[in-house]
Amino acid sequence: MILLDAILADEKPTGIGVYTLNLVKNLSKYLDFEVLTHNPNLFPGLKTVKAPNFVSPSNGKKGALLRTLYLQTLMGRNLLYRTYHHISTFWRGKQIITVHDVLPLLFPERYKEQYYFFKFFLKRFIYLADFVITVSHRSKEDIVGFFNIEEDRVRVFYQGYDEDLFKPVKDKDGILKIKSRFGLFDYVLIVGAQYSHKNVEVVMKAMKFLEPLQLVITGTKEPYESNILKLAQSLGLSDRVKILRYVPQKDLVYLYAGALALAFPSKYEGFGIPVLEAMAVGTPVIGTYAVKEAGGDAIRYADPDDFEDWVEAIREVLKNREHFVKKGFERIKVFSWDKTAKEISKFLYSLL
Repeated sequence: MILLDAILADEKPTGIGVYTLNLVKNLSKYLDFEVLTHNPNLFPGLKTVKAPNFVSPSNGKKGALLRTLYLQTLMGRNLLYRTYHHISTFWRGKQIITVHDVLPLLFPERYKEQYYFFKFFLKRFIYLADFVITVSHRSKEDIVGFFNIEEDRVRVFYQGYDEDLFKPVKDKDGILKIKSRFGLFDYVLIVGAQYSHKNVEVVMKAMKFLEPLQLVITGTKEPYESNILKLAQSLGLSDRVKILRYVPQKDLVYLYAGALALAFPSKYEGFGIPVLEAMAVGTPVIGTYAVKEAGGDAIRYADPDDFEDWVEAIREVLKNREHFVKKGFERIKVFSWDKTAKEISKFLYSLL
């Protein structure tokens, strides 16, 4: 039997939570396993092991500490697979952990607390784990380099996207409603701008020369949100920059569909799921080479440090929008959670 630790999935999933929910749903087609979760309602029809509510990501820093302590109470001899980067010291079976990226080691000033965890604890966790799963070859190179781990102990499985949700939108009224709700007209979208390595500033500077386009930014988090707003004010863009913070997945699909393009100016990414989501909906993408493994040859790449390149790139994509939409639809065929789950299930099954 396999115990799959999904306690980072909660009612308002982002990042690893979205990854976990989609992966578990699709893994259930190929494997028999139990799900460790604080909310069994998230996994209807699956066998679950109830974790205490305090492990939920919604409990913030206190929850993170209590979660780490709780994980050390787990004991067993089965295969333990985690969609995130922790181990249980007293577990006597094989342990597979997932390290999505090494952002805290690359940007310690932005992830001060996580930096110390990655530097002093994660190396030990990786040493004790039997295998590490990651989401891109770029992340694998970083993991091998930073933690001095054998390459064959790190396995790459690309992420998928929610194909039931992210697809061309036929409900045009839904797009109009979302635009009306947030006061939007012709806009470029940025998704998941929580931290400064997301590099929103370069697109904002480009927007100065792309009047009257709006820039819509979702998923912001303090203190980065305040920095974005200050820059918008200094650039005279306060009336053209919209901050939407957390947007539910069901609304996000309409935001993608209504956008002229998705901008993804990040300086570093483990993978870049929003690139897949946008292409699947039919929205062209301008990104950096940080999302090359997701975007392939289907998106327009721009220099993360050159706003003039972003002005040119956005203009090019809008002028040749149908070309990039078509390329996106071709590219998206490479990815699916079903494919990811099938590959991971084969790997896990080989370890039983």
